[in-house]
Amino acid sequence: MKHAFLCAAVFSSPLFLAVPSLAQSASSPSSAALPAAAPPEAAGLGPSATGALPHAGPANLASADQAFVLKAAQGGIAEIQLAQLAQQRAESDAVKQFAQKMIDDHTTNNAQLVKLATAEGVSPPSETSVQQQKMSQHLETLSGAKFDHAYMRGQIHAHMMMLKLFQAEAGGGQDAQLKAFAAQTVPTIQEHLSMAQQLQKTGA
Repeated sequence: MKHAFLCAAVFSSPLFLAVPSLAQSASSPSSAALPAAAPPEAAGLGPSATGALPHAGPANLASADQAFVLKAAQGGIAEIQLAQLAQQRAESDAVKQFAQKMIDDHTTNNAQLVKLATAEGVSPPSETSVQQQKMSQHLETLSGAKFDHAYMRGQIHAHMMMLKLFQAEAGGGQDAQLKAFAAQTVPTIQEHLSMAQQLQKTGA
């Protein structure tokens, strides 16, 4: 996906409330943390109680653009973590294939977002939101067909919300590079949403 930063709370917003994200437990993969492009300052940092992003240097982004970075980053991390869980617990091969695409696309997009954000003096979060962690804990109690159904329902909701987020940034963001990133990612989010809806129709 050319977003990265796709496809699932967006964290303090309703975006990812319906998309479970993996809690940082022993059974949860840790490889979904931000890629190496993230600066050391970003390690272990999530959003503050006010939803503000930590600064790696002088922040050059408007508050709305910073909010986009926060939500998109958490969404990308959640997508990878949930997809890794799906690889372990899903019953359907089609669902597992979908999950692998989420991993591939979001890994690329996450790296792009990290690079853009840190260049503007902000450190994207390296963890999902509390709400996402709670939802992921629920998914961790499921397996087989029950997991498939719950995972795909969450993916549809998450991608619908993420699509709105990226479209809003593409149309009204103040930072030119973030606007371009959001615009180039929108088709990928739409593709993911279409795939998730089709899988649900076929019984996943």
